[in-house]
Amino acid sequence: MTMRATVTQGPSDLEITVHDTVFKVMHLLDMAGEELAGAQQVVAECMRDTSMTSSEIYRLQKLDLATQTVASVATVLRNLMSLAPTGIADTVSVAHLYEGITLGDVVQVLKGENAPNQPTMAGEIDLF
Repeated sequence: MTMRATVTQGPSDLEITVHDTVFKVMHLLDMAGEELAGAQQVVAECMRDTSMTSSEIYRLQKLDLATQTVASVATVLRNLMSLAPTGIADTVSVAHLYEGITLGDVVQVLKGENAPNQPTMAGEIDLF
């Protein structure tokens, strides 16, 4: 994904449907997820023959969590898009939205529960 400088040109009369907005956000998340996965691959190659402190492992776990979160949110949006067309105020099954999601924090947020901010214990890193 190539990042460009932000361009603002004043107010715009451009309109977009909610459906198209969700689709575009899903696409952006997919691209960001691919970039994060690539970064994880580079980290794995760099750390093959290196021992790491628990602090370094913890920071790498944050990269892994970010990658999983982006992938999970993209899946939620894909699940939402698979439903029959709905209006902005219509309700949908939360269980359908988190179908295929394995990251508990994302499921908890969708259920309206507070996602825990508990750090993952050292040694539980799952890069790639």
